[in-house]
Amino acid sequence: MQTTTNKPIVDHISFIPIEAQNDLQDTIQTRPQLPAVVIEREQLNGARVRLTFGGSDVATFIRNESSQVPGSWVKLFVPSLNGEIVGRAYTLRKFDLGKGTFDVDFFTHKNGPASSWAHLAQVGDKIKFAGPRDGGFALNPVSDWLALIGDETCLSAIQVILTKIPSDLSGIVLIEVDHPNEHKPFFVGPNMNLYWIKRTHNGSVSDGALIKSLGETKKLSGSGQAWVAGESSSVIEIRSFLQETWKLDKKDIRTKGYWKKGVAHFRS
Repeated sequence: MQTTTNKPIVDHISFIPIEAQNDLQDTIQTRPQLPAVVIEREQLNGARVRLTFGGSDVATFIRNESSQVPGSWVKLFVPSLNGEIVGRAYTLRKFDLGKGTFDVDFFTHKNGPASSWAHLAQVGDKIKFAGPRDGGFALNPVSDWLALIGDETCLSAIQVILTKIPSDLSGIVLIEVDHPNEHKPFFVGPNMNLYWIKRTHNGSVSDGALIKSLGETKKLSGSGQAWVAGESSSVIEIRSFLQETWKLDKKDIRTKGYWKKGVAHFRS
């Protein structure tokens, strides 16, 4: 295994971020809201916090096979500033069958009800959740390589996916973030290259860091597949590139628009 701390940082893009994964609004109508309690809080860096949730319903929930699928997500129901309870979608970062817990990572440096709640959440705080929903990833056994592409809103999903694939699988991981140095390095297989794509700001103009970086990346040989998530417009552009330039078959590309710039409560 190898660490990614020496991987290059691609430094280009003008981009206006808004609260991201929190604005994923796929409704979970058939799943009951279940209680959970915060049993651990870990500050991962200045803007990112991991909360561990437990309780009898959580312990039962994580034993459901569908909860263990890479990229699975849940709705967390939190109070907004006006006191209304709202649901926000978050990827299950990790679960512990022995302890009966699951972890969720939050970015707390942007406005939004879930982000604000997580910023202040302490051990003992209670919340309700519903799910799971499929994260849209399944490795094709014949794939020679895998591309994982997105922004910080899908960081948890990407990290989970990386733990579920063969350690010697080839591929690339492109993740667009504001500050690469804020993120703890994590491990990938010896044939998997991880690149942090640095987002820069220049007024309201976006120059598409992810698609630029992808365009500068050489396609791997053999049969491959891609999983792409993040800002909706970027995801659509990347999907088109993968089909038209890399000639990937539509069935080998799985995409999900977690959020859309300038649109609150976005539904993909």
